[in-house]
Amino acid sequence: MKAPITPALTLVFALLIAVIGVAAAIYFALQQPWMGVSLTSSPSDRLIIRSTVPYGPNGSLPAGSRLFAIGSVQGGEKIPLVATDIIEEPDSFDTFESMDSFFRRQGRLHNVLSRPTVYADLEIDDTVRTDVEIGVSARRAFSDLPLVFWVQLVVGVTGFLIAAWVWSLKRAELSAIFFALAGFGLMISATSAAIYSTRELALPEAVFSVLSSLNHIGALTFGAGMIGLFLSYPYRMVRTVFAFLPSLILALWVVADWFRLLDGPPLARHLPITLAMAMIAICVLLQFWKTRSDPRARAILRWLGLSVLIGAGLFVLTSIIPQLFGAGRLQSQGYSFLYFLIIYVGVALGVSRYRLFDLEEWAFRILFYMGGILLIVLLDVALVLIVSVEDVPAFSLAFVLVALFYLPFRDSLWRHFMSNTDRNQQALFPHVVDIALTPPGKSQTARWQDLLAQTYNPLHIHPAGTCDRPGIEKEGLGMIVPAIGNIPALRLEYANKGRKLFSQRDLDLAGELISMLTHACESRQAFEQGVAEERSRIARDMHDNIGAQLLGALHSRNPDRKDGMIRESLADLRDIINNLSHTGLSLQEVLADLRAETVDRLHNADIALQWQFSGDEAATLSPGSVHAFRSVLREAISNAIRHSQASQVTISVSRDRDVVALSISDDGAGFDPTGQHAGNGVTNMQARIENLDGRFEIFSSPDGTRIMARLPLANTGGPV
Repeated sequence: MKAPITPALTLVFALLIAVIGVAAAIYFALQQPWMGVSLTSSPSDRLIIRSTVPYGPNGSLPAGSRLFAIGSVQGGEKIPLVATDIIEEPDSFDTFESMDSFFRRQGRLHNVLSRPTVYADLEIDDTVRTDVEIGVSARRAFSDLPLVFWVQLVVGVTGFLIAAWVWSLKRAELSAIFFALAGFGLMISATSAAIYSTRELALPEAVFSVLSSLNHIGALTFGAGMIGLFLSYPYRMVRTVFAFLPSLILALWVVADWFRLLDGPPLARHLPITLAMAMIAICVLLQFWKTRSDPRARAILRWLGLSVLIGAGLFVLTSIIPQLFGAGRLQSQGYSFLYFLIIYVGVALGVSRYRLFDLEEWAFRILFYMGGILLIVLLDVALVLIVSVEDVPAFSLAFVLVALFYLPFRDSLWRHFMSNTDRNQQALFPHVVDIALTPPGKSQTARWQDLLAQTYNPLHIHPAGTCDRPGIEKEGLGMIVPAIGNIPALRLEYANKGRKLFSQRDLDLAGELISMLTHACESRQAFEQGVAEERSRIARDMHDNIGAQLLGALHSRNPDRKDGMIRESLADLRDIINNLSHTGLSLQEVLADLRAETVDRLHNADIALQWQFSGDEAATLSPGSVHAFRSVLREAISNAIRHSQASQVTISVSRDRDVVALSISDDGAGFDPTGQHAGNGVTNMQARIENLDGRFEIFSSPDGTRIMARLPLANTGGPV
C-alpha cells in the first residue's frame, strides 16, 4: 500500500527545490568575470565607475572615472560601452531585433572580460587614457553580491514556500493548486531576475537570453495562478476546466514569444502581463459581487483585495508611472519584487483562512501605513524631480511633511472608520449597571440583548446552549455569550449587519461586559442579602428582647419595676435600630443582670426559679456574645411563661475554659420544636448561637422542655 504524502513531507520537498534554486542562482551569479567596480550611467550615455571594491582587482581606480570601451588586444579594436549595457531588464526594447542585439552584445562583452588580459579606455581625473590594462577576476566575490540580489531570492523562495505550505494543507482544493502555481512562477521569475539584474556588466548571450525568458515565463505563471485563484476562491465562479483556460492562453503566449511570432517585447511580454493584471482585477470585482451575501467570504475577499491593492499599487507607483513621465524607475527592479511578496503574504492569509478574526482592523491599519509610505515615496520623487533637492534632504523633508500632516489625518480617519470598534468601557458601564439593577426576568434579559445589539449590531440574536465562556463560531460568523445569573446564553450572528466577522477584539469586549455585569449582579445580590439579614436581625431582636421585656413589664406588679423595664426596652430598641457595638462585659455582670430580670419575670408569672452556676465568672464576653446570651435566655423564659404551663424553670450556667454553656429546662407540657406552631423564637435562638460559631440544641417532651446552648468566649462579632 502506497504511503500518503504528508504535509511535512511536501514541505521538505518544497524546501529542497528552493535550496536547489538558490544554489543555482548563487552559482551563476558568481561564475562571472569580475572587475570589482560598481557602474552607473551618465547623462551623456556613458558609463561611470561609481565605486570600487577595495580588495577587488581594480581597487586603485578612483571613483568617478569614466569607462569608454574595453578590448582584449592592446591597441586593437575595442567595444564602446553605453548606458544600455547595464540596464536591468532587457525586455524594455521595442523590437526583438533590438533585444537580440543586446543579448549578442552582452555575449561579446562577456567574451572580452573572460580573456586573460583586458584593456580599457578610461577618463581618470579629467585625463583620457587609452589601453589601460585593468584587472579582471575569473569569478565574482561572494561578498560582492548586492543586497538586491538577496532580496529577490528571499522574495521568490518565501512566496514559493508559502504556496507549498498552503497547498500541503489544502491539496484537494482548486484554489490551493492555483496558489501553488503562482508561487512557483514567482520563484522562477525572481530567481532568474536576481542573476541578470545584478550582474556587474555582462553575461553570456545564451545564459542571459534563457534567464530573461524564464523571468517572463515565471511572471505569466504567477499571473495565471492568480487568475485561477480568483476564479475559484472564495466563490467558485466557473467550472474547473474553464478555470485553467487563462493558464492555457498565457502558455500559448509564452510559445509565441519563444518563437518570435509577435511583434516585439511590448506585445509578447508587456501586453500579456498587463492583461493578466487586468483580469485579476476583474475577477476580484466579480468575486466582490458574488460574495455580497456571504460575510465570511466577503471578509476574505477584502483581505485579498487589500493585498493586491497595496502590492500592485506600490509597484505601479514606483515602476510604471515614473517611466510614463520619463523620470525612470524610482528604485531597482529587484526591490519591486517586495511588493509582490506583500500580495502573496496577504493572499496566503486569506486562502488559508487563518487570522481572519482580525481582518477588518488589520486592513485599515495596513492601508494607512502603506499610504504613509506611498506619500513619502511620492513626495521624495517630487522634491527630487521638481524642486531639485538632493536625495537625502528630499527624503528627510518628505518624512517631516508626512509626520506633520498625514499622520494626524490618518488618526482622524482611524477614529472615524473604527469608532464602532473602539468602544469605551466607561460608556458601557452605566448600561451594565442598569441591567444589573433590573429585577430578574424577561425585562432584564431584554435589556442585555439591547446592549449586545447596540455594541455589535448583529443580524440575529438567538438563545444558545450551555457554555462557560464567550467564544467565536464558524470562523467569525457567530459569537456565543454565556449565561449570567438568570439571563440565558445567547448566540450573536453576523456582526455589523453582516459586513464583518466577529474578531478577537469583539471577544475580549464581550468578556469585559460579562465580567462587569457579573460583578454588578453579585454586588446587587450582596446588597439585597445584607438588607434581608439586617431586617431579619431587627425582627429577631424585636421578638426576643423587646417582646420579652415588654411581656415582663406587662406582668410586673411593681410600678417602679414596670417603669424600669420599659426604659430598658426603649434603650434596647435604640441599640437594635443603630446596631451599636458596645464594649464587652464580664460574665459576672451579665449573669447578675439576667438573674435579677429573670427572677422578677418568673415571680410575676408564679413560676419558681432554680439558678445554678459553676466555673469562673471572671471571663469577659464580647458584645455579640452578650447580646446572643441575653436574647436566648429572654426568649426561652418568654416561651416558658406564655406556653409551657410550667411550675418551675431551672437555669444552669457553666464555664469550661473558653466556652460558656447555658441550660434552660422547665417542667411544663412540652411542644414539637419542628412543628408549624413552634414559631420564630426557636429559629432565632438557633441562628444567634450558630452565627457565633456556637452550638444549639432543644429537647421537648410531655414532661417538659430543655434548651442547651454552648457559646465561645473568644468570638468578637457584633450583635446578630
